[in-house]
Amino acid sequence: MRWIAILAVMMQVGCAGSHQVAATVVPEMDTAAVMETVLKQNLNKQSWPQATKGELEDSDVLHAQDLLTLTPEMQAFVDSIDPSLSPSRRFRRMVRTLKSEGFELEYDLDTTTTAAEAFAQRRGNCISFAALIVALAREVGLEAHFNQVEVPVEQRATTGGRGRALVQNILHINAEVTFGWTVRVFEFNFEPRPDFPHHRLEDKTVQALYLNNRALELAKTKQWDGALSMLSEAITLTPATSLLWNSLGYIHRQTGNLQLAEISYTQALALDSDNHAARNNLRRVNKLQSERGLSQIAERADRQEQGS
Repeated sequence: MRWIAILAVMMQVGCAGSHQVAATVVPEMDTAAVMETVLKQNLNKQSWPQATKGELEDSDVLHAQDLLTLTPEMQAFVDSIDPSLSPSRRFRRMVRTLKSEGFELEYDLDTTTTAAEAFAQRRGNCISFAALIVALAREVGLEAHFNQVEVPVEQRATTGGRGRALVQNILHINAEVTFGWTVRVFEFNFEPRPDFPHHRLEDKTVQALYLNNRALELAKTKQWDGALSMLSEAITLTPATSLLWNSLGYIHRQTGNLQLAEISYTQALALDSDNHAARNNLRRVNKLQSERGLSQIAERADRQEQGS
């Protein structure tokens, strides 16, 4: 379905079959303590915001605020709509103008653009389009927010940063605008609203999902420092979001830091015991750690034998 757009969770195809997964004991973990441990131990300390214990300062928001920021081009479009009209009539005319000009985004599941990038490039996914609607509605003074639509979870196979097959769960986000006593839900490219319930999301939740997507996009081209920076910021925004910790575990696993990968996956499970992707990934990391340990033992034995 074209309107399903957001990358959410990644796991190895080999670990994502229909077989039953053995139960894993997940210890109670303090999110603040885990954040401090993980955010301090990273591949490039200069690329990480110095945020711990869930405290987010203005200086730590590096990319999240970009999601809804208007560019001069967007502002000019807003200004071109008669400012003497009421906010509701002004926004309705704005929507009619976009439709009459044939405005639509080229659907790209792998590109999560900001509102400004969506407006300029006409490319993105459901987060991109929802951000555009929310940004424009708020600019004329209307209340607007994001929703997560409770569509059946869908998956797709893709390729990760090292060319390995991965499976991604896919979520769906739309926008909702209030016109006085009425509300209107906006779907991707003004398509009809699907017949599924939805629930409201805070801006910071969608910003965190946006950063998660961007991180996974960067990981595909092995831009590990950028991916870690994005996920670090996402976790400072919503530290109790399991899928973010799963994504962080994936990045650390790909860069060979199995200890931090294990911590991240364990935290993902502590936050959501039903996160099957994290459970499978944790089992994979534990296996890799065992293999690495055996390899190191064998290497030491070889050195001792050669030195004797």
